[in-house]
Amino acid sequence: MNRLQGKTALITGAGSGIGRATAILFAAEGARVAVNDISDEGGHETVRLIQEAKGEATFYKANVTKWSEVKAMVSQVRDRYNGIDILHNNVGGWQRENKDTVVNDSEEEWDRLINLNLRGVFLVSKEVVPIMIERRGGSIINTITTNAYMNYIGSHAYGAAKGAVRELTRSMCLEYAKDNIRVNGLVPGETVTPQWTASIESTPDPEESKNFLLKKIPMGRFARPDDIALGALFLASDDSRYVNGHILFVDGGLTAGFYG
Repeated sequence: MNRLQGKTALITGAGSGIGRATAILFAAEGARVAVNDISDEGGHETVRLIQEAKGEATFYKANVTKWSEVKAMVSQVRDRYNGIDILHNNVGGWQRENKDTVVNDSEEEWDRLINLNLRGVFLVSKEVVPIMIERRGGSIINTITTNAYMNYIGSHAYGAAKGAVRELTRSMCLEYAKDNIRVNGLVPGETVTPQWTASIESTPDPEESKNFLLKKIPMGRFARPDDIALGALFLASDDSRYVNGHILFVDGGLTAGFYG
């Protein structure tokens, strides 16, 4: 407990799923949590859950693909909490049912997925890093996902974006290590979140889809959001004080090799 005592953490996409679980865990460990999401309902509910457990949190609605909104949000967080020590770039998403190939995909869908999964990481980091430099240190965690390593038909844009986030993570590590800022990646496996469930349910045979995925996981179960949050906590805390430029897989062995 109290591994993040006195720290301020900004978590994007914290209105549900992994982001919410991470926000709740960080608050339980003593952090003041700035909860970002595009959903009013989701963001306020995360804050309510944290405050109900006697934690400290504030909701900031912003679309992280829009620089003006990102700048306003980061400025507000800084003013309220006098700085930012931890950034978890967690926003992202795709549709599993998209079976378009590169040739058939639309420019609009490509741009949407690249913006959502890559541009947002760039913009939020761009605004937060100077604050961390002023504070002489910080920890940045970028959610990457397994699609950066093993992709599916139809997810070329998502896989490309997440692969780029992986390399952005490594580049930022090299750029800001001198400022005592650690930048690491977090790779969740198949995690049962509202977005994941909706994606599965949109397939022609949801049960078949779940069974297909489950057979690929050596540990024999899907991840829970709190499984991933524990990985984020390690990277955010001083427990990982000499870990930098690392990609942490929390996937139950999914990417270890051929299985099932």
